[in-house]
Amino acid sequence: MTQVSPSCADMTALAPPPTLQLTNRPVSPSRSPSNHSSPPDARPPLNKERREEREKTQELTEVLRDKERRVQQQLDRSAGERGRKMEVQRRKEQQRRAAAEGKRRQKQEAEKVRGHADEAFT
Repeated sequence: MTQVSPSCADMTALAPPPTLQLTNRPVSPSRSPSNHSSPPDARPPLNKERREEREKTQELTEVLRDKERRVQQQLDRSAGERGRKMEVQRRKEQQRRAAAEGKRRQKQEAEKVRGHADEAFT
């Protein structure tokens, strides 16, 4: 059985001894003495992780750029196709108007000829 020494009556076998604070401010974890010394092999994995993260970010950036490029190409193709369709439609409309104008002229000519023919018979 564990005995508690009389000089440390407030200590138990399961709890660590109380720490003495030299200042009134709480101790920051970044300033604790345990964080100042790190094993020598702790730093390379961080560098490796950072490099992997950077590579992953670059890959994602490339994928997004590629996607944006394909979307832009699709938009350009669609705009070009739309322009071609509108041009074809404009030409057809122009031909239809020209044909209608030609029919109107023929009709006027036919009426003119008929009018001259009626004058000749009278």
